[in-house]
Amino acid sequence: MNDYTNKVYKPTEIELNIIIGSLLGDGSLSLYGRSKNAYYREHGCDKQIPYRIWKYKNLKNLDFTINTNYKHAKLSSHSNNFFTDLYNKFYINKIKTITEDNIKLLTHPIGLATFYMADGSLVIDSVKRKNNDIYIFPRISLYTLSFSEKENIIIKNHLENTFDVKTKLKYRKDGKKTIIEINKKEDVIKFINIVKPSVSKIPCMMYKIDLQEKFENKKAKLVTLGYKNINFFDIQINNNYYTKEDESFIIKAKENGMPIREIAEFLNRPYWEIVDKIRRMSKSKKSQS
Repeated sequence: MNDYTNKVYKPTEIELNIIIGSLLGDGSLSLYGRSKNAYYREHGCDKQIPYRIWKYKNLKNLDFTINTNYKHAKLSSHSNNFFTDLYNKFYINKIKTITEDNIKLLTHPIGLATFYMADGSLVIDSVKRKNNDIYIFPRISLYTLSFSEKENIIIKNHLENTFDVKTKLKYRKDGKKTIIEINKKEDVIKFINIVKPSVSKIPCMMYKIDLQEKFENKKAKLVTLGYKNINFFDIQINNNYYTKEDESFIIKAKENGMPIREIAEFLNRPYWEIVDKIRRMSKSKKSQS
């Protein structure tokens, strides 16, 4: 019988970031009654089961379990000191709280993607112009209503400092009245490029990054309303396909000590996409050896 309580877990950066991204979204840590240690848990609607299976596969080395026999699929961990340490970092007076310290644990795009898949949305807005023209444009919202304005500012600053994504606060009447939005073309595209390598692995989440389909659907709806001159910007989302020459260059550049940021600039790719590509190439090489 496994002694999960006393087991020592040493999560990888990928594993830790999936957990942290989940805690920013719909995941929670619980410490009940006389229980010595906390454990992780989350559940959601049936259409998101593939998303939770993806998490389970990435976290199974930490002995996460998934049960689809509940009304809603349940993903959870065993009670362990590792989760108690996280609980103490993220919970103040039993309330999940974002601080200047715990947000620093979000360091990798896979964590940002997990956060986005849990609590983010891609919406196409429109604005009328002269001569009955209408312009449509994308907006990304991160529904951080469970966090205060101060906590949202902490998240906002971290996204800019760590992932170079500029956001703004938007005030609402529900929850704690503050969410985070991205509504500038270059920042929306940059954000999608960062999270795309992870999100694209989960078919039920593709709608959160498919700008082209979103635009076409919005355009079709406006046409039925009688609009004819519908304009939108040219979508330039980087293709995740790499040629053999690209991969060879990355390998040689890394061997020669070229900084990842310079590799990204040379290939005209986002920095974090190159980080993820190097990680995947390294993982593939290990599995083949």
